[in-house]
Amino acid sequence: MKPNARLVFAVVLFCFFVSGMAGLVYQSVWARYLALFLGHTSYAVVAVLVAFMGGLALGNAWFGVKADSSPKPLALYGWLEIGIGVYALAFPTYYTFCHEAFVGLARHGQPGSSGLLALKFVFSFLTILCPTVLMGATFPVLTRFITRALSELRERVAALYCINSAGAVAGCLVADFWWVPTMGLEMTVFGGAILNLAAGWMALYLSRRLEEGAPALAENPPPGSSSDEQFTGGELRLAILGIGLSGFVAMLYEVAWTRLLALALGSSTHAFSLMLVTFITGIAVGAWIIYLWKNLRKTLEAFAWAELALAGTLFVSMFFYEYLPYWFVKLAGLLARKPEAYPVYKLFQALICCGVMFVPTVCLGMTLPLVSRIATAELARTGRSVGKVFAVNTIGTVVGTVVTGLWLMPTLGLARTFAVGFSLNALIGLAILGRNRIRRRWLILAPVFPVGMVWLTGLIFNPVWNSAFSFGLWRNPDPPTSVAAYRKMVAAEDLRFHRDGAGSTVTVVVQKVGGKEQMGLKVNGKADAGTQTDVPTQRLVGHIPMLLRPESQRILVVGLGSGMTCSAVARHPTIQRVDVVEISPEVVPAARIFAAYNDGVLDNPRLRVRIEDAKSFLKITDERYDVIISEPSNPWMAGVAGVFSLEYYQSCRDRLQADGLMAQWVQLYETSDQTLNMVISTFAAVFPYTSIWHPAPGDLILIGSTQPRKVDLEALEKRFAHPSVKEDLERTEIARLPVLLARELVSQQNGSFLPPTETALHSDFYPALEYVAQQAFFVRQATQQWRQYDENFSTRPTTLLGRYLERHPLTEADFMAFGRFFMEYGLPEADLFRSLVLRWQREQPESTLPMELMTQTSDLVLTAEVEALRLAPMAEVLFAKAEKDPEPLRKYESHLMQMYRSQRSIFFLPPSDRLQRVLERLIQTNPSNRRVYMLHQAELAWDRGEDAVCFQLAESALDPDVARGGPVTFSIDPKAPRVVLARMAETLWRSGKLQEARRLCQDAQANRYTGRHPVLDLTCRKIEAYATSADR
Repeated sequence: MKPNARLVFAVVLFCFFVSGMAGLVYQSVWARYLALFLGHTSYAVVAVLVAFMGGLALGNAWFGVKADSSPKPLALYGWLEIGIGVYALAFPTYYTFCHEAFVGLARHGQPGSSGLLALKFVFSFLTILCPTVLMGATFPVLTRFITRALSELRERVAALYCINSAGAVAGCLVADFWWVPTMGLEMTVFGGAILNLAAGWMALYLSRRLEEGAPALAENPPPGSSSDEQFTGGELRLAILGIGLSGFVAMLYEVAWTRLLALALGSSTHAFSLMLVTFITGIAVGAWIIYLWKNLRKTLEAFAWAELALAGTLFVSMFFYEYLPYWFVKLAGLLARKPEAYPVYKLFQALICCGVMFVPTVCLGMTLPLVSRIATAELARTGRSVGKVFAVNTIGTVVGTVVTGLWLMPTLGLARTFAVGFSLNALIGLAILGRNRIRRRWLILAPVFPVGMVWLTGLIFNPVWNSAFSFGLWRNPDPPTSVAAYRKMVAAEDLRFHRDGAGSTVTVVVQKVGGKEQMGLKVNGKADAGTQTDVPTQRLVGHIPMLLRPESQRILVVGLGSGMTCSAVARHPTIQRVDVVEISPEVVPAARIFAAYNDGVLDNPRLRVRIEDAKSFLKITDERYDVIISEPSNPWMAGVAGVFSLEYYQSCRDRLQADGLMAQWVQLYETSDQTLNMVISTFAAVFPYTSIWHPAPGDLILIGSTQPRKVDLEALEKRFAHPSVKEDLERTEIARLPVLLARELVSQQNGSFLPPTETALHSDFYPALEYVAQQAFFVRQATQQWRQYDENFSTRPTTLLGRYLERHPLTEADFMAFGRFFMEYGLPEADLFRSLVLRWQREQPESTLPMELMTQTSDLVLTAEVEALRLAPMAEVLFAKAEKDPEPLRKYESHLMQMYRSQRSIFFLPPSDRLQRVLERLIQTNPSNRRVYMLHQAELAWDRGEDAVCFQLAESALDPDVARGGPVTFSIDPKAPRVVLARMAETLWRSGKLQEARRLCQDAQANRYTGRHPVLDLTCRKIEAYATSADR
């Protein structure tokens, strides 16, 4: 028994839904795969889109003809789906082959050259042409199968178009919000393959059940279908031309809306996915409307009115676009910045996308089903005609991608690009409606309308849009309270540079701060460089690796920014060449505006700028560098996480000299401990000797190498004193070497072990970082955990400053330089600076400046310190009463210990005689807490360098024998055993007693001391790693 026709239709629609879902899964994942060797430059992105759309167009046209002659179109469709699925299963292997072939050929070309661009286009087609042709074939083949009469063609095409688009929406959501974050790229591709194979199997099974090839499907055409319409050859050509232009405009809008909404909502991977989802949803709804419009009589006129409606709604909505940033931040302001509210935040982004795109995309979705009916004159040529319509439309999207991305946006800007689109929509509609009334001589005036509208639109919108969308309001924690306040804020924006490029919008903004002009460079609304708080980072990320390796000659800088990093590097006398890889060409002229800050470095003959994606450049260049400096934007920005990946760092390592250095700028703001741990863990997986520096309040710098660095302090000091280097460092108030060395928080021996062992690595093929970072940005976290590892709070650090101070006492000039840097940038941290000032007071008692600076940290005076000073005059009384009531003396000891710990640092060892005397008395009078007091004594001994005393006291305090040591309790100071164990393990490791250190850590873990103290956990991770390596 053959299935009912309605059931057949439903099953076919379900198969096509699944197919659409798989298609968007592939588009999302293949774009990521291809970007790994083609890069994220605008040309590379266009190459991928052209290959994808071009394959669809070829499949539409070629298999449209095949469908009409196939006796079993449903079976053909099934085999097409199976072909796509089989290709997807083989894709990772085939991708590896294409990747290696591209890199091998590209190394013979020049980065950024037209030859390399052509090669990227070729490999884009080679990689995904086959499956996209098969995808493009599915629509005309299925249309041929389910269409029984011309009168129902329009609704059947609409149904397929709608359901396939709905599947695409589901695929986009599943891929970006579920599969890629949880399964990685390869398993996501395999998931798509399963969908295709399932759809193909269902189609083949249904074909066999139907005994496909029989003359009919057992049901008459549905009642109420529109009567057949006849179209002239001129009308057919006009409709085909219109649908091609409509495809061109559709991609123009997608590119322009994507940029507009990225500027209004923030440029993140999820935001881009939501934009695409909204775009496709509108198209699906438009097709659904045509499906439901059974009695539509004038198909060609309906196409014309859809185009006019699109033009009209787009033009009217442009008057409201400037308020999008304000509306979004007002919506986002309703949410508590907590992880559980993040999905609602995404929903608000989707609502804004919907408000912008939904109505116009509904109009777009109506056009293809309408023109498919116009183009089909006879049932026997359904596949050919529908395939032709979709092919022409898809070719239009290909042209639209190229022209908009590479010419219209960079040349005309955002507003005028929109004007080109709605002008073409209006011309299509007017040409169709007036096809019998417009005289040919009037056609020569047709270009006047779009040219005039483009010019007028720029005058109306550019002044406001440039400021409103470059402001980056989506990052502002204190948004304007009203529309009037928002407009005032936008009007006050002083833009010195604005350019809508193919891949990004770059601006330079000037603000008055304290009567002084301060400039900031923004990319897609996100500040990436400026002349304010991050100036030390921009300079030091260049100076630090050069000072650590002063013989360096050839340097690679990833990201031009303001040019200050390049200028810092160029000041070193050994430099022969500095290569800069910048992905956005618009940044180069913007950087020239910072000439007063970057020494006009773009005119330096030793500097060579390459407009290229960094990952692509690293793969194809044969250069070897002494230092590579990477200064990208935040990893939650779309595409940026790629330059924090394991594969990126491996490519950097491959292009470094064996003893070369890698420097990575990492932002601390709008991030989380999890994000930072992932960045450090991934970096250290490739560069195991990683030191961590803190150049400015909101940034870290990772300095990595593949082998231990033997830093020559004398050579470093000599380079620091070089006139051009010293002059540049003094511009950031680093006038003395100790001030610079104090910016090292964690030495190369320890940096790799900050993240917990179970921290996931961020890989190109398992892109975890961008999703973690996006949520951290929403929560507006500022990572704090790294502070607990600052070795400057230790009296015996392994940092360079520790080595320096062993031979060089701090001078008054050093103290004063520290004071100036602290007053300018708030570094060192206030509690550490206070410790420095205490030493200054001790060594320069006649100077009043330390006391003046101490007032800057007065808010850090601890309650414990106040209480210790209050109880000091009563100390002898407390001693005398301790025999009967030790509690008051115990509290005094607690305050003294807290005060000691807060003042202790690399700069200052607080006096501990009084504390030591109190501890000895408490050991006699308070035996229940004896173990804690002995551990406190051990801690003091280690700080003084008395390791033997420390070990003796600690072993007694941690002795599990209750008879000898008393109750095993540390309730009055639970961290005391962990602090001392960390010091003991570190001492054993430094003295080369690796196995003893390992046993100590294992005992600490067995007794549950680990997992609660970051420094102890770090030390145990380090010892276990070295011990495991030694075992091999």
